[in-house]
Amino acid sequence: MQSKFFFPVLLLLLSASAVSAQWNNVIETERMMSFGSRPAFRMEFPNTDAGLVEDLWKDYAKKNFGAKLKKDKKSGEWAAMDLKSAMMGDDKFSIYSTVEKTDGGSALTVWFDAGSYFVNRRDNPGHTEEVSRALRQFYIDVRRAGITAELKAEEDKLKDLDKKQKTMQRDSDGMRKDIESWKSKIAKAEEDIVKNERDQEQNLVNQEAQRRAIEAVRQRLNNVENERN
Repeated sequence: MQSKFFFPVLLLLLSASAVSAQWNNVIETERMMSFGSRPAFRMEFPNTDAGLVEDLWKDYAKKNFGAKLKKDKKSGEWAAMDLKSAMMGDDKFSIYSTVEKTDGGSALTVWFDAGSYFVNRRDNPGHTEEVSRALRQFYIDVRRAGITAELKAEEDKLKDLDKKQKTMQRDSDGMRKDIESWKSKIAKAEEDIVKNERDQEQNLVNQEAQRRAIEAVRQRLNNVENERN
């Protein structure tokens, strides 16, 4: 009876742990920015280029918060002011954000300035939850884009290997043709050698016959005085 109760509870705890781990992709923290240390939201993206995160964040902020992010060269922050969004109710807010390279990936830090405070769970848990939900979706979008880029890179590697395979196959077919050609030439050369050796033997016989003919003529020359008409 206890075993029947234990396993469902264990599965429930594991599921809750998995959901919690997913939610923890958006970390509520406090980090330094142009106004000093302020509450912020941070996401880290392993094996993801910072340029990709930056491009996706600008698009996401525009579509979801109506924010046309502009970069401040002095602070390095991407910012947009006087924004309105359903997640913040009737309150206007501003966004400040940075994208940075990390060991093995990149990270996005976002500050939501509600005017009298920066969004955090202590001052406004409702807005904090809405912001976290929106950023969790962004995290998923970035991971999907990053994995898609990774998939394309792996597919490109396969294409290169396939191209290499075809090149090697052509080379192999060419070498086989060369071998067949060389075999034919070798066979012809072997036949020519046999014929040449027979011709050499015949030529030796002809040389000996010619020597006898020369010797006969020489003897006639030496005996020319003894010839009778």
